[in-house]
Amino acid sequence: MTTPAADREAPLSYLLIVNPVAGKGAGAARAEALRTALAHDHHVDVLATTGRGDATRLVRAHGGTVDRVIAIGGDGTLNEVLRGVLDLGTSAETRPCLGFLPGGTANVATKAFGFIPEPARLARALPGMRGSPVDVGIVEMDGHERPFLLWCGAGLDAVVIEELNASRTGHMGMKGLVMSAPRVFSAISRYSRPGIGIEVDGEELPRVTSVVLANVADMAFGGTLHAGATPFDGEVDVVMIERAGSLATLAYGMRMLYSSLTTSFGVSHRPGRHVVLRSDGDVPVQVDGEPAGQLPLDVRMIRGAVRLLIPDPQVCVGPDVAPGW
Repeated sequence: MTTPAADREAPLSYLLIVNPVAGKGAGAARAEALRTALAHDHHVDVLATTGRGDATRLVRAHGGTVDRVIAIGGDGTLNEVLRGVLDLGTSAETRPCLGFLPGGTANVATKAFGFIPEPARLARALPGMRGSPVDVGIVEMDGHERPFLLWCGAGLDAVVIEELNASRTGHMGMKGLVMSAPRVFSAISRYSRPGIGIEVDGEELPRVTSVVLANVADMAFGGTLHAGATPFDGEVDVVMIERAGSLATLAYGMRMLYSSLTTSFGVSHRPGRHVVLRSDGDVPVQVDGEPAGQLPLDVRMIRGAVRLLIPDPQVCVGPDVAPGW
């Protein structure tokens, strides 16, 4: 989907939010390459983060007057920038468009949305991209809200992500998982697996061991959660693992690599717009691949909440997809 030629020639204003240490320290250089390429025809500002939460604060403070905000870094940087963009308006049309130059060590979002990883090629493509409204999940925990663009989970996947973040070596994704395999397996073995109560759109479902709420099909380690998950339908795909010991958990991981988790025995799936998760035990939570605390949580999906700058939208959505947040 591209804009008419006249619109493509109109100057645009860009705010680049860069995590300078992303991609083993290449973030700043990648941001400068994108700025230089865009600055010939457009107004471009670049701001760098210095710590966790900076990206959100920078977008809130400086993004209200620009056409587009581009996150440069990993999936965590994208999530922080998303938080800031959501605060800049009441609907997708009143918020700046959100773009992404991936440069982290996992980059699940790149596979899920087809983001362009080369600064020069992205600079050529951006002026012709029209923002495509995509769904965003809003997670409420302990009285605070945070969004997710990809997925959030409670239970086993959060245990894995918590361990990977605690012992991060610069490698995430499948390579990081393999390198950290002994520690990850130990963490899975120690996890007590409390039961998780689930409510989807007001209906109580049987308790399970682990839950992933998928807005996209792909998982952090190159696997597939549910092949039919899409961020263009206004729903989240609730993927539920009934029971799983340590060896079964590893088998589920292998299954995701050549098929999808929802094709496994003992795994069920249900789409929904409002999901509540509770537990009597200590169940960790991850949001877009970052540890986020423990249950309970309340998730609601906002259809078409933000206009994402992506090369080839999977679905051409209509004008009724942005009721606001």
